[in-house]
Amino acid sequence: MGNPRAMSSVVVLIGALIVGAAGGFLGASIYGRVAGQGGDNDSDHAAHVPEHATVQIKTDTDAIADAVAKAEAAVVRIETRSTRQPRNMWEYMMGTMPQEGLGSGFIFSYEGRKLILTNAHVVAGADEIAIELTGGRRLKGRIVGAEVESDVAVVEPVEPPADLTALEFGDSEAVRVGEWVVAMGNPFGYTGTVTVGVVSAKGMRPVGPHKQRNVIQTDAAINQGNSGGPLVNLAGQVIGINYSIFSPNREMTTVGIGFAIPINEVKLMSHFLIHGGPWLGIGDIMPNSAGFAQWAGLATDQGVVVMNVVRGSPAARAGVARADVLLSVNGEQVSNSEQLREAILRHEIGDELGLVINREGTEKAVKVVAGRIPR
Repeated sequence: MGNPRAMSSVVVLIGALIVGAAGGFLGASIYGRVAGQGGDNDSDHAAHVPEHATVQIKTDTDAIADAVAKAEAAVVRIETRSTRQPRNMWEYMMGTMPQEGLGSGFIFSYEGRKLILTNAHVVAGADEIAIELTGGRRLKGRIVGAEVESDVAVVEPVEPPADLTALEFGDSEAVRVGEWVVAMGNPFGYTGTVTVGVVSAKGMRPVGPHKQRNVIQTDAAINQGNSGGPLVNLAGQVIGINYSIFSPNREMTTVGIGFAIPINEVKLMSHFLIHGGPWLGIGDIMPNSAGFAQWAGLATDQGVVVMNVVRGSPAARAGVARADVLLSVNGEQVSNSEQLREAILRHEIGDELGLVINREGTEKAVKVVAGRIPR
C-alpha cells in the first residue's frame, strides 16, 4: 500500500486544479458577459481588450465645454474712457485726468435689436465705450440706460455687424443650489476667461456694508474685470450678471464668495432702461423697522419710507409725499427697494398702479399712472 500522506496530497492537488480551472472558466464567462454585451458576435471580445484599457465616460467636463462653446461668441470685453473732475488743488493744476475702465458684458436680443447687458458701474460716466467681440473685432458703443441702484446697464453697439450672436436667457427662479455654473468674462484683462463653480446660495444675501439684495451666490471665481459678464448654466443660458464679491481684505482677493444679479430681475430692468419706464418718480426709500419707526415717530414699522419724490412725476401728481410709508403696490406688500422696483417693473407705461400708504397713522389708497422718465 502507498503512503497515505502522499496519496492525500495528490488528491488535494488534483482537487485544487479542478476548482481553479472551474473558477477561471466562471470568471472568464462573467467578464465575457460584461465586456461583450452585444451578443454572440462578441463572444471572443475579451481576448482583444487590452489588459489596462482606459474607460471613457462622458462627464460634466464635456457639459461645461459645450456650455462655453454655446455662449462664448456672445461675451464681450468693454473698455471705457472718462474724464475725472479734479478732486484737489494738485489735480486742478495738472488739468483733467482721463480714466480708463475695463469690464465685461454679453449680447442679447431685444425686439429685433442686438444690445449688450453689463453692470452700471462698468459704464456709468463713460465718455467713450469700446466693445471688443470674440475674435478681436471692435465696435463703438453708447449707453441706452443705466441704473445705479440695480447696477444694470444696457449698451447699444454703434453700426453693429449683422452676424452678432446673442446669448439665450435662462430662468433664474429655476436655478438650484448645488448646480454647476460658469462665470465668463475678462478678469484683469485676460480676455475669454472661464471659471467654474456651483450655485452656493440664492435669495437675499449681504453684498456690502449695510446692504442686502436678491442674488445668486457662487464659488466660481469672479475677479476685477468680470463685472457685467454672464453667469451661465450647463445649457449655455445666462442666469445672472456677475456683480460683486465678498473679500476679507482690501486687495479684494477672491475667496469663493461671488454674487450675480438674477437674470429674471435683469430682464425687467433692461425693459425699463430701454423704454424709460414704467416710472413713478419715487426717489430714495428707506426700509422700515421697529427701531427706525420709533426714531422717526412713524405710526407703523411696516413697508418702506419714502425719502423723496421727483417734482412733477406721476407719484407727485397723485399726492405721494416725503415721509409717507408705502405699504403695498397692487396688493403686493413691499419691505425693501428691490421688492418695490420689481412690483413696479412688472407693469407697462400707462398702467394704473394702486398704492397703499400710511400717513401719520392713517392708511390711504392712491392711484398712480406709470409714466416715462423725462429725457
